[in-house]
Amino acid sequence: MSSMRNSHVRSVRVTVAVFLAKLRLALINRVLAALFHLDNKRVVSHIVRQVRTALMKDFVPFHLGLQHINRQTAIEQYQTTIATILHTNKPKQLCVVADETYLFIQKSSNNQLQRKCYSMHKHRNLVKPMILTDTVSLLLERCYILCALGPFFSDYKNNDASILKHCLYKNEQDIVNWLHEDDILIVDRGFRDAISAIKHFGYEPVMPSFLKRREQLSTDEVNYTRLITKVRWVIERIWCRLSENYNSEKKRAKIKTAKSKIAKT
Repeated sequence: MSSMRNSHVRSVRVTVAVFLAKLRLALINRVLAALFHLDNKRVVSHIVRQVRTALMKDFVPFHLGLQHINRQTAIEQYQTTIATILHTNKPKQLCVVADETYLFIQKSSNNQLQRKCYSMHKHRNLVKPMILTDTVSLLLERCYILCALGPFFSDYKNNDASILKHCLYKNEQDIVNWLHEDDILIVDRGFRDAISAIKHFGYEPVMPSFLKRREQLSTDEVNYTRLITKVRWVIERIWCRLSENYNSEKKRAKIKTAKSKIAKT
């Protein structure tokens, strides 16, 4: 945060604390102003905007995105031996897990934007971010997110497969040049329509098997699916942690539920 300076209204330390409290607790600006002894909610809004600008300048280029880490470092430090043994057949192959989730947002006053953010599946307004992670285990407290892509709209045009194809064909964050040929891309069944695109760019897709009008999978298919789950479960834990800690809409819903229960008693 070297681009920020102390002022008569707040210090740099207070600005960071306000921003983190906003993310973690999902409190309204009026409450944050009272907690940090600020003049009014407009000061809080100004602080949040300043911190966001400073993060984009001083933090994001060096700690987020594919350009902050090289491929060799990702293989040596953040790829587990289990992933290497189970899914690679050549030396120096990188295993990357890709997945997307949804984050609830408030309804927009812009009708066109609101329609693009409305999910017919969840019947809520939401956006869809996608992340690429390495395979290091969360049990070791060394979970590593390589990059975050998006967020994307949640209308019918943006499912898992179409989002991944968009990222590849548009070369988001120079992903095509960062990944090398024959690198392993581990995905779930929702990416089945993107398998041809993954192969087109020279990567090797790894996806669980389908029943295909059968009653059950074969023994080999079941074992193959388990090998994928053994590596891919990490990204589900990441989504769970991010959703529980920073999904402000979920926190607001819990607060409203608690208030309604209190009012009834």
